[in-house]
Amino acid sequence: MSELVNKIVVFLMGITLSVTSISLDANKFEGEKQSNPQKIIVEEVIKEEGVVKSLFITQKPVTTTTLTTGWWSYPKEIKLAKRNGNDLLVLVNKEYKLPETYAPNDLVKASLSGIRRGENYFLRNILINDLRDLVNQAKTESVDLSIRSAYRSYSDQLTTYNFWLRANGNIADEADKVSARAGHSQHQLGTAVDFSSAEIQDGLGGQFAGTIASKWLSQNAWRYGFVISFPLGYESTTGFSYESWHYRYIGKTNALELHNSGKILETYLREKN
Repeated sequence: MSELVNKIVVFLMGITLSVTSISLDANKFEGEKQSNPQKIIVEEVIKEEGVVKSLFITQKPVTTTTLTTGWWSYPKEIKLAKRNGNDLLVLVNKEYKLPETYAPNDLVKASLSGIRRGENYFLRNILINDLRDLVNQAKTESVDLSIRSAYRSYSDQLTTYNFWLRANGNIADEADKVSARAGHSQHQLGTAVDFSSAEIQDGLGGQFAGTIASKWLSQNAWRYGFVISFPLGYESTTGFSYESWHYRYIGKTNALELHNSGKILETYLREKN
């Protein structure tokens, strides 16, 4: 009997290892998506200083729901956004998603606004003038700002989400706290900006919250049409952890109305959609 049990354990371990194995041989996975629906292939493309690296990972597919019902969870029913993606007030969250085919039609280099590192990213042209005014005013007050992320396509967001999924041990409940699934990201709109500063060597993450740049944005960004998307203390409303660096452009008139209302962006947009 013990011998039979051992064989069963070995068999189950073999299955587990087969769905979590990692390989650097890209050719090994050619056509994997078509031949084995029980696995998906994630390609992480890292573009930094002109260097491109690819890492192929085999993992269990991610469904649209999780086993728990915490503030980070996606609802069972996912709906298409009520407004067009070009609308500055379109609601994109864990309940409402953008079509896979949606892409802004007025993308330009973020560098047109004068923001540092802008040559690496694209944003909608509709916000460039206001972002330029924001950056210039910050400079006059000796506040340095740079950009770390902007427009991401549906495909780019799929890669980004799966990177965070892997970083969190393939536990969707953890990844869903810090990254949006494809179609659910504000970055696909081309109006979301992840800011940084020379104060933290243009890094991205929680350390930005303690910078002069972060404080300045929290007090002034709305004047130029930009509002923080995931403020501290509202995780149960937004569905995401606090992100001091992530701002979304909704236009100066809308941002003024939001500021005067005392509401957060998520609540404001729900009422508009």
